[in-house]
Amino acid sequence: MLPPRLLSAKPQATSFTLLLSLCFLLMLGACNRVPLREDTGEPPGQAVQRQKTKTVGSSRQAVTRAFPIDTFYTLLVAEVAGIRKHYDVALANYYHQAEVTKDAGVAARATRIARFLNARQAALRSAQLWVELEPENTEAQLAVTAELTLAGVLPTALAHAEKALALGGKPPLQSLASTAIAQQKLDAQTLAKLALLAQEYPLNDEVILAYAMALRAGKQYGRALTLVHQVQEQHPDQLDAPLLESHLLVDLGKRRDAIELLENLVNIHPGEGRLRLQYARLLIREDLALARQQFAELVKQRPEDGNLILSLALIEYETNQIDAAKPLFTKLLELRQHESSAHFYLGGVAEKQQEITTAVEHFRQVQPGNDYLEAITRGTRLLAATGQHMNNRQWFAELRQEHPVQEEHFYLMEVELLRKNGEPQLALERVEQGLAANSASSRLMYTRALLNDQLGNATAFERDLRSLLKRDPQNATVLNALGYKLIGDPSRRGEALQLIRQALALKPEDPAILDSMGWVQYRLGNYTAAEKYLRKALGRLPDHEIAAHLGEVLWVQGDRTGALRVWKDGLATHPHSDIIPAAMKRLQIQESPQQHVSDH
Repeated sequence: MLPPRLLSAKPQATSFTLLLSLCFLLMLGACNRVPLREDTGEPPGQAVQRQKTKTVGSSRQAVTRAFPIDTFYTLLVAEVAGIRKHYDVALANYYHQAEVTKDAGVAARATRIARFLNARQAALRSAQLWVELEPENTEAQLAVTAELTLAGVLPTALAHAEKALALGGKPPLQSLASTAIAQQKLDAQTLAKLALLAQEYPLNDEVILAYAMALRAGKQYGRALTLVHQVQEQHPDQLDAPLLESHLLVDLGKRRDAIELLENLVNIHPGEGRLRLQYARLLIREDLALARQQFAELVKQRPEDGNLILSLALIEYETNQIDAAKPLFTKLLELRQHESSAHFYLGGVAEKQQEITTAVEHFRQVQPGNDYLEAITRGTRLLAATGQHMNNRQWFAELRQEHPVQEEHFYLMEVELLRKNGEPQLALERVEQGLAANSASSRLMYTRALLNDQLGNATAFERDLRSLLKRDPQNATVLNALGYKLIGDPSRRGEALQLIRQALALKPEDPAILDSMGWVQYRLGNYTAAEKYLRKALGRLPDHEIAAHLGEVLWVQGDRTGALRVWKDGLATHPHSDIIPAAMKRLQIQESPQQHVSDH
């Protein structure tokens, strides 16, 4: 609470110097201050006495200006808020007063506070105001360069970086180049400007390395490597240069050299996480055990870094070190970092340990992203395999409600699971439900047709395929499916032939349609034509059903050895095939393909 005499003070002008002097006295009793990093701003509540300055030749001249009591009061409140760690209040007050007063000192303080809080929009606006008010201030130019880079306004950022260089500053040009590359904004003009700056400031490692990064992006690896070596000679303690060199060596196909370089650097600088991380990443393809050691050391150095924990956990998981992986993924959940990935792999751990309920619980907590559909697939597959169809039904219902655009897809997933787990009738019921909600879905209708075929409902099967052909008469898949089905009815083989011909005209290289054409020709007694189409089909797709068909055609033509060889190859590819043994049984062949071929 402010002293009563200050609360009752009459409005008067107060200098900014006096304001911060008073704030400094207030702060002498403050404790637990937040540490300051010069490149990210500073928290309020740690101000030192500042005088507004301007550059006059090589000297700096102090300038003071008076503030109204309202401004003084607001800025004092901001500093007190900073002491009490109410940084949002401090920033709001400073940001507002920077706009109102157009004072460079207030704008500078607002910029530092906003950068400390990662309040990017406020930091950018304050920095722009600051540099407007003090264009010759190096810190202002550096701050606005950094914020414009983060905002992706790269041409303007580069212009301010050039100004900062002229003032003797060291702007973050490597960050600018990296952002330009990542956002695909590294145009010829930017590259040319970096080249000019490199000529103008040949001893500035930040400039040279930024240009080398740009050259690397343009695949000019040799020129980039020359610049990197130049920086290493001039600044032997600069670690960005050898780090970039390792990337360039990999680009040039010298992966082993890059690993040796990083190994030496890690031994010299064991605490440099960037070097060890690049070393560990390169080792993943070369020596997974050594990579694991490096990631373990990185996690020791930075135990709260979720990216490092996840990397180590994935290595443990992929090498089947489940007991080591599990606590790492659990740690990620505690840190609330990479939670979806942690749940996904903890689900995998539980699945390997046959803890089905736990596995499904983790898979259900995976959020939309890279592992989302895989988590749903694995979780619902576990439920289906254990007969928990009602739990699956509830899960898919929730998914359809959460993602209405993907409703059809989730119906199809559920139907396929039921079908694969020997529940065709339940699958048919679910696809009927899906069609009731998505009557225009051709995929659901086609799925219903296949289920009806599986259940022996030939009339319903043909009805759905005819409906699909009305919608799309040029659908080769549907033409082929209907034509193949009709081959079984001797009275409709002519119709089957016409349908398959239409399909083949649309997709002349499709192995499934070639197989259908070969099979209908066989059933029509045209063995030579049948063999031609079936050989062509098998050459494009080594499928056991095609092998069964070709073997039968060869057998009835008297080529018993050829038939058995085709069946043998088919069984080698699909050892659990029931189609090839069924064909042999139909032809009443007693010996196995393997035995007959080996005898010849």
